[in-house]
Order: sequence, then structure tokens, then C-alpha cells
Amino acid sequence: MAVFKQGDMFRASGFIIISANSSLTSKGALVMDQDAKRKLNKRVSGIDRLFGQMILETCGDLGIYGLLFYEEYGVLQVGYGCNEIDLNLFKFSMSKLSEKANANWNEVYNINYPGIGIGRRKGSYLRVVEMLPDNVYVWRNGEVW
Repeated sequence: MAVFKQGDMFRASGFIIISANSSLTSKGALVMDQDAKRKLNKRVSGIDRLFGQMILETCGDLGIYGLLFYEEYGVLQVGYGCNEIDLNLFKFSMSKLSEKANANWNEVYNINYPGIGIGRRKGSYLRVVEMLPDNVYVWRNGEVW
């Protein structure tokens, strides 16, 4: 079962994965949470454009990619456009993360708790997250579980 943590996942060791969609700006950058974008761009300048290019090559704007990595950073798709979460897509993307984590059990995968921002999802979404392997750390910033 996934390990639930509280705090700033950007200070953790291991892979850093943010939940996102497949919506791109007019300049081809991935639309992402501004705080996550700022923190990731401090580590890899223009990472939103890098992920945008990867999405264009994989599935195109508003397509399905599930999970993508650039070096030790990843994006996990939870929706197509801004402010939307799709349960089937969420399950698909989580299965990709689960496969990756199970295949690389000695690595740690840190992900912000997907779906609690705009989506405020619970119930079946939480059950999917709980099924991730124990080398996946699910982070919430500030709120107690």
C-alpha cells in the first residue's frame, strides 16, 4: 500500500511526480499548477515546455499519455483539460505508476496527492491511490490525513 506523507514532497529524495492534464498552452507548454511549475522550473528550466513537447509527440494536446518522465521528474495524467478529473483516466495513469514502481521496487516515487486540488476527489479515487505499492509516497502539503 502507498505510504502517505505530509509536507513538501519537493524536499524528498527519489522521483518527483506531479498530477497534471494534457492541456497545452499556445506555446506548447504543459498547463500545470503554478506552485509545482515554479518549483520544477527551479530544478529544470523550461520543464513545462519539455513535458509539453513530450505530450505532443506521445498523444497531442488533450490526448492520453498516462505517465511521462523527464530525468527524475514526472507528470501523471488525471484529466484532459484544466479543472477536470476523469476516473477512468485516473485509474489508467495510476496503473502506469504502479507498474513502474513495482518494476523498480528499489526506487522511491513521490507524488502530490492527485485529485484533491481542483477535483477534491475522495471515495473510489482514494481506493485507487491506496493500491499503489509501498515505494510510492503520496504527499499532502499542510493538511493532516
